[in-house]
Amino acid sequence: MPIYEFTCQSCGLRFEHLFRRVSDQPTHPCPNCEGEGTRQVSAVSFAFKHPASQRNGPLPPNTGTSDDWNFDKAIGHDATEKWGKIHENNARKDKMIAEAAKEGRGISRDHLVRKREGGYREVGEGERKYINQNREAAHAVSQAATKQAKDKE
Repeated sequence: MPIYEFTCQSCGLRFEHLFRRVSDQPTHPCPNCEGEGTRQVSAVSFAFKHPASQRNGPLPPNTGTSDDWNFDKAIGHDATEKWGKIHENNARKDKMIAEAAKEGRGISRDHLVRKREGGYREVGEGERKYINQNREAAHAVSQAATKQAKDKE
């Protein structure tokens, strides 16, 4: 049974929904505000798990990736830790988005930035205008480059 992630277009909440079978449904109602949630691309969840008999054994598993089993194990451990932090940070952001929605403010993850002392904060109106101006300028440059490439053909 697949789990799909959605982001609400009204309140910005990111939520998951479990379907009984694979679905092509691009939207789903938000559990917070009943708005329309659009389906997002989800991060893959994985963990490197070696059998207990091989954790300290002399023979590495034949994974075909490396001759150094300890190196593979270190990479797997590091990846598991980093994905754990990513999921933890996303949960913090989703909590802030839900709290803002209760106050009547519609924000999304694009409105949150990391604080130097840790955690996240909502960008101010001046910062938001500056960010949007930069995005518009980058979009205009991208469009001009695409048009120029088409003109050369």
